[in-house]
This record gives sequence, structure tokens and C-alpha cells, in this order.
Amino acid sequence: MMSQAGGMDVNSLMQKVRRLAMLDTTVFDEVRGDASYTLPAAVVAVVSTVLFALGGWLWWIFNGPDSQFAPDAGEILVKSVLVGSILSVVLWAVWVGLSYVILTQVFRARGDLNELVRVMGFGAAPLALGILMFIPVLDFSIGLTAVALLFGATFVGVQTATDAPAGRTLVAVAA
Repeated sequence: MMSQAGGMDVNSLMQKVRRLAMLDTTVFDEVRGDASYTLPAAVVAVVSTVLFALGGWLWWIFNGPDSQFAPDAGEILVKSVLVGSILSVVLWAVWVGLSYVILTQVFRARGDLNELVRVMGFGAAPLALGILMFIPVLDFSIGLTAVALLFGATFVGVQTATDAPAGRTLVAVAA
């Protein structure tokens, strides 16, 4: 039995995210040409961003400064998780658009904006690792690894969605 949420097959979505976690990059080939994965890709990007922000908030709770002048956990929750997540998702959308413009207009590569949304959405999945940033001693490493994997996965995804050579794809993703 399929689990549906707003027309989205949640089981299929979770399977694809699990496969990405196992470094199965064929997921990008599957989602790039399937228009039904546009919304799920955006959901992956949003949920991953929120989990990363929650990891930062948990870090603050467990490791934040004890100064009387430091903001309290509620203020950090609002600023980091709520406002930060909204701004991060907006920046993600700008990143997708900018990558598309650089690839198609500057480098004259073949690319489809909807395909980029799908692969870059799934490419954002590694940000979810940021939920573990509260772990002492590993906090910075976990955050850095999550961001590095975001760029790596996004690079692989964009590489599958365009005909741009690796160097130009790297420039577009790094922008």
C-alpha cells in the first residue's frame, strides 16, 4: 500500500533518499526526467534545511554560552530554525536559478530548470546530517561534512541534468 501525502508517494520518496544516503547516484537520473518529483525534491530541500537548522539550535542548547547576555533558546529557535530556514530555502531557490542561468546562458549548456530543481532538491538531502551537530567534539565536523556533501551531491545531480563538462558544472554549482 502506498503512503500518499498531497499526491506525493512518501514511501518512494524515502526510498530515494535512503538510496542517496547509500551513495546511489542513479537517483538523480531517475528524478531529473520525472516531473512528479518536482514537489518531492523541494520537500527534500526544505526538510533537510530545517533539520540542519534544528541541529544548530540543539547545539546552542547543549553547548551555547552561559552568559547572561546570550540569547535564550527560544530566541535562537525563532531566529535560527524559523527565520534561518526560510531564508535558506529562498537562497536555495536563488542558487538553483543562478546555476541554471550560468549553465544555459553563460556556458550555453543544455539544461532544463525543472530538472535542476529536482536534482538540486535531492542534492540537498545531506544537509539533514546537521541534526547531529549537537554531538560534542564532532559538532563542527558534522556541520562541515553536511555542507560539503550538499555541494558534492548537488554537483553530481547537476552533472546528470545538463550536458555541461565537469569544470563548468563546478563553476555553476559553486556560484
